[in-house]
Amino acid sequence: GLMQRRKGMVAEQQLCTLLRDLTGYNVRRKVRQHEGDYDIEGIPGWAGESKRHRTATPADIRNWWQQTVEQSRGLLPVLMYRLDRREWRAVWPLSALLVEQSESMWSEYDWTVEGSVQAWAAVMREVNGGAKQ
Repeated sequence: GLMQRRKGMVAEQQLCTLLRDLTGYNVRRKVRQHEGDYDIEGIPGWAGESKRHRTATPADIRNWWQQTVEQSRGLLPVLMYRLDRREWRAVWPLSALLVEQSESMWSEYDWTVEGSVQAWAAVMREVNGGAKQ
């Protein structure tokens, strides 16, 4: 309901602030025009999905990853989620650091890496040429 949408909106705003600090990019919540858009924009080459929940099972995270991939529209997908009383976590494709990538390369959850948002930001900087902009 309304409280869940508000919780999600506040979480997205907090995440965007964190990502702006970590990346130097103008990261912001995406104003959605239609269903199926990703949540976070402003990181060149990446489509960010944000989830904020009380708890999550491995199956939940796997399902969120599938949604992230489907909504990435040719960009590198990154899922960022936070559970109650926990830090933000990031899930991204292992193939992100490969020189040659294909849209479907290793997009299955079994071929992802999960780490801190700070670890993902370091990978993102490497993928985007090493410069913090």
